[in-house]
Amino acid sequence: MQRDWSNGGVELPSLQPGVTLLDIDSSLGVEPLCAVVLDHLLGESGRAFWVDAGGHARTRTLHRLAPHSRYLDRITVGRGFTAYQHASLLDRLPRIVSNSALDREPPALVVVPGMDRLYRDDDIPREQARDLLVRRLATLAAIAREREVPVVLTRSREDELSEPLVAAARETLTCEATKFGPRFTDEEGEDETLVYHLGDGWMQTTLAFWQEILQHRARAAGALVDEDGPAADTPGNVPSPSTPVTPEGW
Repeated sequence: MQRDWSNGGVELPSLQPGVTLLDIDSSLGVEPLCAVVLDHLLGESGRAFWVDAGGHARTRTLHRLAPHSRYLDRITVGRGFTAYQHASLLDRLPRIVSNSALDREPPALVVVPGMDRLYRDDDIPREQARDLLVRRLATLAAIAREREVPVVLTRSREDELSEPLVAAARETLTCEATKFGPRFTDEEGEDETLVYHLGDGWMQTTLAFWQEILQHRARAAGALVDEDGPAADTPGNVPSPSTPVTPEGW
């Protein structure tokens, strides 16, 4: 498959409709995932639905990376704290997506980071956990197929429990750390190293690195960017992405 890694001059992988498994080097933290989500929203209309487990949806990181705070208004976050809560959120997701589409806010993206994380807890038997996980993967695959939107998953560990994620994914992307910066690679070995050059040396990936990429992408997409850039990382300047909700809120 020939992929477009440039996105108007910005070297981030474009997300295709269907289920995508994104494996991210743990040393890179949540920033690559946040950058990919925001990059997709810069090029697409509609809403992103983020079903979180383990604190991947970090409001301050999203706020600092976003070229403009209005993109955060298009992200709806639901947080699960147990496997049962997480499964319940995913059960409700098709209805949430349908209601949003009726309100003229069609889904642009579904994000489920750490899909397997809560199903590893001791409060749920292993076989039941696997069954819950597989059934919710089917729900996500149905949303991707029926709505023709990307569904992005990440996993906390590569083992037997997370194997269904690989089977459900239409494609797998890897983001690994290199001495020149992060590199995205697909299953066919096509890759692009993202490099941020500073003076006579190389700058490893930082918030400033991803900010630069997303601001470049915003200009290429014709989106407005605040002249002063993202707001300072202080509590008074941190809005919530579309009012993150608890499991009960869904």
